[in-house]
Amino acid sequence: MAVSSNRIESLETKIAYLEDTVQTLNDIVSSQQKDIEKLRVSCKYLVDQQKGLAEMIEGDADPDERPPHY
Repeated sequence: MAVSSNRIESLETKIAYLEDTVQTLNDIVSSQQKDIEKLRVSCKYLVDQQKGLAEMIEGDADPDERPPHY
């Protein structure tokens, strides 16, 4: 019985370490997902801002308008 008891104890120890590792990895993945979502929001904001600036620049330029020095 001692051999079986030692094997069971060894397996329980390994399972405990595996559960801890899984929990740690889960925490890391959750944190990374939050970071990815923040980056998506920031990227969308920057793209929208760039589009707005491009529209402002295009709206100001009239190709038929004579330059002021004429």
